[in-house]
Amino acid sequence: MFKKHGILFLFALILLYSCETTPDKSIWPPDTSKDAPRPTIERVETDPTTIDKDGVTFAGIGIINIIGTNFSANPQENRVYFNGTPGTILSANTTSLKVKVPTLISDSIAIQVGVQGALQYAAYNGKNYYSPFKTKNAIFGYLSIDQNIDASGLAVDKEDNVYVLTTGKKILKLSAPDSDAVVYGTTSLIVTPDMHFGPDGSLFITRGTRSIYTVPPGGGKATRYAVAKSNVSFIDFDADLNMYAAGKGGDIQRFKPDKTVIIVADYTDYIIHALRVYDGYVYVAAQYTGTDSSNTLEGIWKNKINQPDSVLGANELILDWRTKFPDGLTYITALTFDENGKMLVGQSEGNAVYLLQDDAYLYPEILFDPVGNLTWGDGNFLYMNFRSEDGTKRTIQRIELLNKGAIYNGRPQ
Repeated sequence: MFKKHGILFLFALILLYSCETTPDKSIWPPDTSKDAPRPTIERVETDPTTIDKDGVTFAGIGIINIIGTNFSANPQENRVYFNGTPGTILSANTTSLKVKVPTLISDSIAIQVGVQGALQYAAYNGKNYYSPFKTKNAIFGYLSIDQNIDASGLAVDKEDNVYVLTTGKKILKLSAPDSDAVVYGTTSLIVTPDMHFGPDGSLFITRGTRSIYTVPPGGGKATRYAVAKSNVSFIDFDADLNMYAAGKGGDIQRFKPDKTVIIVADYTDYIIHALRVYDGYVYVAAQYTGTDSSNTLEGIWKNKINQPDSVLGANELILDWRTKFPDGLTYITALTFDENGKMLVGQSEGNAVYLLQDDAYLYPEILFDPVGNLTWGDGNFLYMNFRSEDGTKRTIQRIELLNKGAIYNGRPQ
């Protein structure tokens, strides 16, 4: 027994002696002489095209420039976090980082910048983060429109109330994205290509046939307003309150306020998929169905409204859609303009809204096809009927932009 304990005691002494006599080769504090210099943040600048009117950045699409020191000129050697969620580095140099904001919505975001080789995050006012930074959503879906409601058409009044037609033959009024739907009117229709308010406050509804219907100001039952000379799906008003209508009929028709109608432009063998009046012209998107291979297969045209009789001028091609997008995977579903005259084009597939003058897409990170209808409100909200074939994804969306929509002649003020 004594022998066993003695051996253990001797082993403990040897171990203790070894620990005490082994030199400690570690250095404390650690040698940081080879670390990259600590980066700093001086300020954060927001991209004016991705903020709201109050300067708040849109989540998922916002772009910021972080100004500071000791960043890497190689974008892959920088990391930017928003409350721990990584942003996307778009470009970099030693004093500036261009970053896309992630889809994160908060009133109090801490931005941290890490650089490869540097031990600490970038310093800002004695902290290792920049704060506060605020983001918001650019898009709100109307909760009353879900997979149980197949809504078509889209109209907006001067108070930005939204109106749609359901397969239940009801016209619903939606006052806000989180509001309950209110029945505004009834109709015999279950679907409509287009609906707009007219100058007297009546709601005009098409059905793709020769008949055009209206719901009286304040709501009620839809009745037949007028009968066109051929099938029409899309309507809009000029500054003299004449209504222009077009669709599968191969022409554009003009209705005067007294309901007299004449054909004012010839689009034989074309199906018109969208129509919008802007700045003295009628714009249409049309697709060719004839056999002449020399004709433009799909495009956007305009016709000048000639005074004093409001008869239209010649068809002027604005964009050959099939030359621009030769794969033929998408067609035009909607046309509208902002207050600066920029055209927004709704698409059936691919990116949702094409910006013609910019040759770019509106919010491609968060807007998706197909676009059923596009309609501006009275301010800087653009409304879209996201009418997906997947019922679980259908919704009406309110999209916030910096610019307002172009003047809409039909909306009563």
